[in-house]
Amino acid sequence: MKIKISSLLLSLLIIASCSKKIVKKESVKFNKQIDKYISSLMNADEIPGLAIGVIQNGKIIHKKNYGLANLVHKVPVTDSTLFRVYSTSKIVTSIAIFQLIEDRKLSLDDSISKYIDNLPKLWENIKIEHLLTHSSGLPDYKKFDKKLSDQLLISEMANEPLHFEKGYRHEYNQTNFWFLKLIIEKVANQKFEDFIKENQFNEDSHQVFYASNSLVAIPNRVSKYQFNKEYNAYEISTFNAGSRSIAGNGLNINLNTLLKWNSKLDQNYFINQETKIKMLTPYDFNNQDTSFGYSWGIFGPQGKQYYGFSGGGVSALMKFLDKDLTIIILSNGFKNRPVISNTITYISGLSDTTLVRKDRMLNEDVRLAFMLNNYNDALQIYKQKKLENKKVSFERALNEIGYYYLSNNQLNNAISIFRLLTEEHSNSSNAFDSLAEAYFIKKQYGLAKQNYKKSLVLNPENDNAEKMLAEIEKLN
Repeated sequence: MKIKISSLLLSLLIIASCSKKIVKKESVKFNKQIDKYISSLMNADEIPGLAIGVIQNGKIIHKKNYGLANLVHKVPVTDSTLFRVYSTSKIVTSIAIFQLIEDRKLSLDDSISKYIDNLPKLWENIKIEHLLTHSSGLPDYKKFDKKLSDQLLISEMANEPLHFEKGYRHEYNQTNFWFLKLIIEKVANQKFEDFIKENQFNEDSHQVFYASNSLVAIPNRVSKYQFNKEYNAYEISTFNAGSRSIAGNGLNINLNTLLKWNSKLDQNYFINQETKIKMLTPYDFNNQDTSFGYSWGIFGPQGKQYYGFSGGGVSALMKFLDKDLTIIILSNGFKNRPVISNTITYISGLSDTTLVRKDRMLNEDVRLAFMLNNYNDALQIYKQKKLENKKVSFERALNEIGYYYLSNNQLNNAISIFRLLTEEHSNSSNAFDSLAEAYFIKKQYGLAKQNYKKSLVLNPENDNAEKMLAEIEKLN
């Protein structure tokens, strides 16, 4: 099975590297379509600033800065604007590990105890491959006191049992990338960020900065804005993830530098083709429930799959290998958390007609319609789209809109949307669970109980419904 997957990846990468057949686009029309979508997205999710890059067949087909880097001083996003990409940092760290593998300085099969001293006995046989694929079973250090020394922190973590046997399943965990940072520093005999700059950003190192602290003053870096609903205003994030987090979420970079980095990756400048195939190959988890490479997520349906990562709701780098298409999104915050997968799907469909996922794009249109119009007008837009597209399910959009209203304390609209959702998707356990949640928040516990029970009938394994029914019994 692994051989088949690797062969497929080889074919995709060869197409991505060698294909010269370009479907000619009306470039002005294409860029206007993206601009129109981005404008609606920024208005709906209230995103202050954004930078977008789209690359196909080695050429930049769309690159543009939108909105403001600084709200107080009205400073626009420019080519110099540095964005913190949060967890998108992980794919850069993954490449660093594979560079060391190519140099025969370490192996995926190496036990982490070879590079990290004084580990608990039960952790010693966890391998580097388990860190990269989030299949280590390690406790997440973020739940512990970050002021502890590394050794004391590990001792505290050791009191918590492993979550599962190594390699069993995927469980996203920041400890994995803290340990990868330690391993890189041990093997390279230099600071993590210095190794990354030297081996991936050499001539652009002045355009790259590592910091997981939102308050560090870095020239041209934008702050992440989060919305304070109590004051109905943005505030600057003060979150400091600490130095242990930099391999997992500390990269700060501008769009131009990331575009150059992507070009080098595509040209096998960092690692060779065979190594790249290995990095992107789905890991063989024991429970087979997840499709995930060596720190590269794998998304989308067969034939329209894409590889990459997103971070903090504000960044993403995704690659459609068989179309030699890469989409980069960098932003500095939001009021309503955007759905990154919706944005990637929408832009990919505009970029290449063979990647159009009509159902997902229509669902995104409906989501934006409700966020940009009053409820009754949006409802009419939805009904018209539903009438024109009878085979399309709008369950995704209705659920997202229901939670949008819920998060903005518009409980009556939320309940109306969730009721519509249950009427149109009467076999969906999730629909009734969402409606029950809205009733629970409105303290209509009888109706909440009724709908949680319906959800449980449709899906007896719905643990949330069971938990909430028990909570309702306590309240009664």
